[in-house]
Amino acid sequence: MSVRLPPLNALRAFEVAARHGGFTRAARELHVTPAAVSHQIKSLESHLDVELFRRLPRGLEITEAGRKLLPQLTRGFDHFARAVDGLSPGGLAGPLTISTAPSFATLWLVPRLDGFLRAYPDIQMSVLAKTVAPDLNTGEVDIRLPYGMGNYPGFATNLVMREQIFPVCAPTLLNQSRLRRFADLRHHTLLHDINTGAEEPTMTWRRWLRDADVSGVDATRGVKFGDSILLTEAAVRGQGVALGRMSLVGDHLATGRLVRPLKTSRPADYAYYALTTHAGAQRPRVQAFLGWLEAQVERDAIATGSDPRGG
Repeated sequence: MSVRLPPLNALRAFEVAARHGGFTRAARELHVTPAAVSHQIKSLESHLDVELFRRLPRGLEITEAGRKLLPQLTRGFDHFARAVDGLSPGGLAGPLTISTAPSFATLWLVPRLDGFLRAYPDIQMSVLAKTVAPDLNTGEVDIRLPYGMGNYPGFATNLVMREQIFPVCAPTLLNQSRLRRFADLRHHTLLHDINTGAEEPTMTWRRWLRDADVSGVDATRGVKFGDSILLTEAAVRGQGVALGRMSLVGDHLATGRLVRPLKTSRPADYAYYALTTHAGAQRPRVQAFLGWLEAQVERDAIATGSDPRGG
């Protein structure tokens, strides 16, 4: 028995709007007006007889039905793109090498990479976790994913996501000693990332305690770590309170291994970027990864209710 599918344009409008969390950004990607995107989605909702978005005063909120539909549609459109790319020489098949910091590779990229590998089985993926950035011009690496200020002259640069910083700790720590305000940190071990530079004061306890007007707490005491993976693992094991970046602690928050004892956050001083050579940016494999990366960041943002490219 054949099934009458909704119009492809309506399905595409929903998939893009859900990834971006709104009609305006979706309209820019689709090169139509926000009203046209809204009309297509209303048509799809009517066809399916189900609500996909709740229209709220503060914006859109995807429904449970929308959440179920989105990953299937994204995979479907990825398959379409792969089929079309496969028709031309210089398509998707071949090697692709990504370089990023060990912390981002371990705590964000690798846990999500299976989705890309399933969508693009013809791409031979390599991931390098390097603290010293390789030179893109040598051809050793196709894409770099640095965490920095965004000043990368000579390269095609795309903003991947901005970060939020906030205190995190293991839930068991809260059962042992009260932690409801910043002054309570005097009863806890502070965990520090010693790789934080002068351009990144948001990652230092000194800045947080000063701005909270807390006195009598030594902002330098505690345990110091030379790697964000070690810092995060120490927090998970209940060894103290750390300042966490959403990308590095988000999965632990989702599983309950970490909690946010103080309900406050700040935009990070740095952000994640994707760098390629200008020639490399035209390659289908590079474009496929960057497109997947953007979609994954948008999906994470929908799940957490955050704005990955906001200030």
